[in-house]
Amino acid sequence: LMRLWEEAGAPGGKVDWERLLDDEDAWIRDCAVFAAHKLGEMKMENIPTLSLMERILFFKRVPLFANLSPGDIKQVAAIAQEETFSDGVLLTSEGDIGDVMFIIVSGEVRVTTTKNQKEVELARRKAGEYVGEMALISKEPRSASLAAVGNVHALCIDQKSFESLLRDRSDVSLAVIQVLCERLKDASKWLHS
Repeated sequence: LMRLWEEAGAPGGKVDWERLLDDEDAWIRDCAVFAAHKLGEMKMENIPTLSLMERILFFKRVPLFANLSPGDIKQVAAIAQEETFSDGVLLTSEGDIGDVMFIIVSGEVRVTTTKNQKEVELARRKAGEYVGEMALISKEPRSASLAAVGNVHALCIDQKSFESLLRDRSDVSLAVIQVLCERLKDASKWLHS
């Protein structure tokens, strides 16, 4: 592994990424993915299934989780479930019971509601953002529908795990409050426009 770092960092150094990414040793593959991402050779969004290390790196970039300790982020990364959605597929519909939130790894999600029997787009969320947390907190039916724009890769956290996280980690609770305030401002602007 040291040779990997040394070769990549040396002027004109060339790394056989294909060989490393296909290595029979899972640890070597995980380290190669980590190094390739870190050195700019691979975008994390292009990785079809995320290892625990990749999830930790991803969650560290999500504002909601950015201030957690590495151990806490590892715990969040371990409980999150991966899901993929094809273009146009509904992640959830307005009025559904909210039992999961989605952290977008890649792709884009349209947030829509129905007003006067017409679909109205409220927002679009992209990689590093999350949707669906409001229904988990309010325990009310979902106030909007969520639809994939292009292929969407998401990490999902269920209600029980999310509530446990909010109880145990005050910094996550504060981050959620800040995001909810921003979304309330956005909704207020939308209503007045």
